[in-house]
Amino acid sequence: MPKVKGKTQKRAPQGRRRTAPPPPQVEPSRADPASIVTGLVLVVAVIVAGAALLGGSMSKLGAGVSGAVDSTAASLGFAVQDVRIVGLQQDTRRARLVQQTAGIETGDNMFRADPHTIRRRILSSGQVTSAQVYRLWPNQILIHASPARAAAVWHDGEAWRVIDGTGQIMEGLAAQDYADLIRLSGAEAPAGVPALLRFLAEAGSVSERLSYAERVSRRRWDIRLRNGLLIRLPPDTSVARAAKELAALDGSARLTERSLARIDLRVPERTFLEPLDETDAAGVPAES
Repeated sequence: MPKVKGKTQKRAPQGRRRTAPPPPQVEPSRADPASIVTGLVLVVAVIVAGAALLGGSMSKLGAGVSGAVDSTAASLGFAVQDVRIVGLQQDTRRARLVQQTAGIETGDNMFRADPHTIRRRILSSGQVTSAQVYRLWPNQILIHASPARAAAVWHDGEAWRVIDGTGQIMEGLAAQDYADLIRLSGAEAPAGVPALLRFLAEAGSVSERLSYAERVSRRRWDIRLRNGLLIRLPPDTSVARAAKELAALDGSARLTERSLARIDLRVPERTFLEPLDETDAAGVPAES
């Protein structure tokens, strides 16, 4: 019988093993944003619950967190070590007031020392006319300040004092060295200096002929010119209006050069004049 030839199976050579297929690659899972938010909410809830169990409050908790942040900043070297003020070296009293108003002390967190906030505080003090604040990392605050200039001399009942443009007394200055400045009298006159200067800046040539100014009722000014003319001003809040009215009348009729005893600007849009030879008259309204 003929032999049937079958397929002969080849045997793998001895000593060789089959390599296993590589494992499937698994992409890293991405965190679900909703899960993150939920986790944060749970953490906050646990903290609040813990504070309540301990008898605390949200304000105490916030103070604790704030204190921890400040302590961390200090440990890293970001705490205020020096507050330097440039421009007020000749006025130590004013420099001290500026530093107090700035509200920055040694040891404060540098990150909380916002230059814009500090600058607003300093300007609101009325001690300077301009200020710039810089944070010099990691631990210094630098303040450039321009002090107000001498604007008037005021007799406080005992002696003459030099007053700056913001109404502050300039300590350590001799009034006799400022004989060319405006002379002031009356209780609390320095507080009204800014309003008086605003009036004089807009009232034309009046400032050049001013003899002195008297504070009346702690709220307004009477000013006397060298020719004897008395000008009665309204309260400080209305001096801009009065200055414009006087400048208009003076420009058209040279009012302050006439033979007048008094010009009364206290009533809006009504200027009352008192002739020099009729000082007992009640006054007549000026033509406008």
